[in-house]
Amino acid sequence: MLRASKRVLKPGGRMAFFTILVPSGLSEYALRRAKLAGPPAGASRREHQAMLQSTGFVQIEETDVTDEYLLIARALFEARGRHAEELSKAHGEAFVAQKQQEDRAKLAAIEDGLLRRALFVAERRS
Repeated sequence: MLRASKRVLKPGGRMAFFTILVPSGLSEYALRRAKLAGPPAGASRREHQAMLQSTGFVQIEETDVTDEYLLIARALFEARGRHAEELSKAHGEAFVAQKQQEDRAKLAAIEDGLLRRALFVAERRS
């Protein structure tokens, strides 16, 4: 994705993306929880910075939007709860129960600082 973005940007052009981060230095148990609750390819802040730099991006800015991520995750969990009956009719009770379990794990991981969300903005080197 970064190489493709670089190809389509003019020198000095900027790109932005949101990502979910797993903080560095977690215990094995905490890291396992983060990986189970988050996306399969959760990377650290340093890894994102290094990837951007290695593909020729400069002036890398990172904005933490974890608070907003938590609000959205809570809202999704609550909405699934309010609409569980309709969702069960459409997708089956097992599917809805699994999603609710995944949502609970994600919320706990965010609240415990195991998952973060960040906005990265970077400029293509001139």
